[in-house]
Amino acid sequence: MILNLFPTHAGVWSLGLDPSFDQSLYESLLRVHAAMKAGEEIWHRQKHDIFDGSVPIANELFRYAMPKIAEFIGPNGHVISCQGREVVRNRGVEIMPHADEDECHLQAVYFPIGPELDKTNDFISQVNAYGPNAFAICNPDWRSSGFGAMRMPWETPGKFWIAPHRGLLIAFDARAVHFQKPYHGEAPFLQVLLNIKVERLNG
Repeated sequence: MILNLFPTHAGVWSLGLDPSFDQSLYESLLRVHAAMKAGEEIWHRQKHDIFDGSVPIANELFRYAMPKIAEFIGPNGHVISCQGREVVRNRGVEIMPHADEDECHLQAVYFPIGPELDKTNDFISQVNAYGPNAFAICNPDWRSSGFGAMRMPWETPGKFWIAPHRGLLIAFDARAVHFQKPYHGEAPFLQVLLNIKVERLNG
């Protein structure tokens, strides 16, 4: 008997929202960020929740995203709370490896800016790509044993790389280590973070 213990699931979807919606979301949340910024580091900001009704377009995003999150959780659980935050980075800034299990159970990220997905090409081949600003989700047994370390025949890759595209929503277990490569663009790069708490149903 072979048991596949403790797999990490990740959800990846294109919400297919209109570019004008995403541009308005981007501009609105940049204004929120300017008002809430409390220091130079990306996490130095006043406590706030963009889904509290103060940013109407953010609540629209919440409504678009929740069906995908429900799909990800499945029939054995449901969302009990969701806090929204904007994450803004300038040129050269990266997000270092970390996990967020002290913040939530499930985390999701929405990218309102980035290159456009080509509907005529395979979705996953566009999204699962390494490069500048790439977002990595790591297996629970992720370990930095150096380049060239052997992966055992039954092991899945230690990292799943995601190239941010406009309209992309990703979701993953908040216990999973994740990070993001440095951003090399000129205009600030903004993504929306959803910190989600989940209740398991039926034991």
